[in-house]
Amino acid sequence: MYSNTEILTAVIVTWAKPMVDEIVANRLGNLQPVATASEWVKKYFPVPNNYSIVNDLSFLAVPASEMMVGNFVRQGLEKLNVKDQDVPAYAARIVDSLIEEADKKGCVSLFNTIELEKSDLEKLRYLLRKNLPVGEFTKYEVVQ
Repeated sequence: MYSNTEILTAVIVTWAKPMVDEIVANRLGNLQPVATASEWVKKYFPVPNNYSIVNDLSFLAVPASEMMVGNFVRQGLEKLNVKDQDVPAYAARIVDSLIEEADKKGCVSLFNTIELEKSDLEKLRYLLRKNLPVGEFTKYEVVQ
């Protein structure tokens, strides 16, 4: 059986995957060793001109984001003294607050780098309600 914290982490990772993929591609694509590796592959293998080794490494994004998001969620909940049984209600309140903020401002900025529109946050709320309903314990597999 999985904890609510683990379920919350899985939901966030699933929801954020497109954003994480983009961030990873942008960050990795700008690193000189990655650019050098891409050029080497282009030189010795029949790949398209727009080939980037970042696409081949994208499978690393999910495990890396699971570790990062998992640690971030666990540490944040611990610092706030949120008990595991309270995680569903706590997560629901946060997402509702973010949606209200996005409704007022047009979007919400996280970490001064990621801008989330109301529709992005509504998708997160949908995934949370489906996988981590308030007052219920659900399975770990994220239902989309």
